[in-house]
Amino acid sequence: MIFHLIKWFIEYVNGEIHDQPEPQLSPSLYTRKSTTIPQYIEIASNAMINNGENANDIKTMLRNRGLHEDHFDVVLDHAQRNYKKWFNETGGKSALSTFQLYEQSLQNVLTTPVEITTHKGENHALHFSILISYQRYFLISGRNLLYAVSNQALSNAPVLSNGPAAIRQSTFAKVGGNISNPYLRVVTINGYREAIYPYLHTEIKTSFSPQQIIEWDNGEPIVEAEVRGYLSRTTPVCFFATDYAVNKQKYQVQNNIDIRLSAMIVELSEADKNTNEITQQPKGFWANNGYSNQSYFSFEGVIVGIKEAKVDHLSTGCIMAIKFGRGERPGSDIVLDTYITNSNINAKKIHKGMLVTGGLWFQGEIAA
Repeated sequence: MIFHLIKWFIEYVNGEIHDQPEPQLSPSLYTRKSTTIPQYIEIASNAMINNGENANDIKTMLRNRGLHEDHFDVVLDHAQRNYKKWFNETGGKSALSTFQLYEQSLQNVLTTPVEITTHKGENHALHFSILISYQRYFLISGRNLLYAVSNQALSNAPVLSNGPAAIRQSTFAKVGGNISNPYLRVVTINGYREAIYPYLHTEIKTSFSPQQIIEWDNGEPIVEAEVRGYLSRTTPVCFFATDYAVNKQKYQVQNNIDIRLSAMIVELSEADKNTNEITQQPKGFWANNGYSNQSYFSFEGVIVGIKEAKVDHLSTGCIMAIKFGRGERPGSDIVLDTYITNSNINAKKIHKGMLVTGGLWFQGEIAA
């Protein structure tokens, strides 16, 4: 397939093809042990309520019980909230069974653990190529465009932040593009740039249950990850979390969250059985195993909305609302916003009601 040859070339140019073995990392650093996060929270809460232990003592106890230090803040935060609620309601009278009164406060915490693993990740070269075209990404003009817009993003106020982590973004309006979508996002830690990637905003919200977090080991600190789980508890999906640097704790401990899911389309063609009727029922999306990461999917969908989206005067594409299938409720459909640059469209013309097929890269974030 031509696209996979281009993908191989991008990886080759960026020095990702080598013969050295991958570094061996201890699985214990990235996977949960038999004790779950809710159990660690209960242990810490009981230590505060029944034994009066302070945060440092509890950290030592949690470390000895196998909890990785990356999760100390999450566990202590929930435990301290349980302690404050207990103290306000009881006046501080200790009882060994007290914690049972606060199980309701843990309803939004996972009853089964989210598996946390690691992967070498990507450098987003392919995603930039999806944004402005493969040909242009390897020209000086394409690299200068991305450099200029990323610098503009760095001068903007954060759209999301949490402690030292901040996410800034910029449109391409100053270089002739849209005043809104698409964007470039820049992640900083203590003001230092750590990651840059394309971002497609959407107002469409959907329910999501996280099952696995695949952190991208592109160096310390880890600010990027893919999150695998289920839309509305029924449809499997995996997406690159565009807000992971600031919201990683929420992904790790919440049982069900509302997310904004969108996609960058890698390639698109007209489907063989297209009837140009918006009522067509497509096959939906399924995992594409031709990539090393899990957020790539093959798809068949129906275009239900389309509008032009300029990056600048040389790179133009469109934002399409695509119906991927029926939702869990009668009369509801899975409709998501997507972006494609014109050079990746393998059809003479695209239009509303057209049944299309191709490949895409999912991205998403927690809905505010």
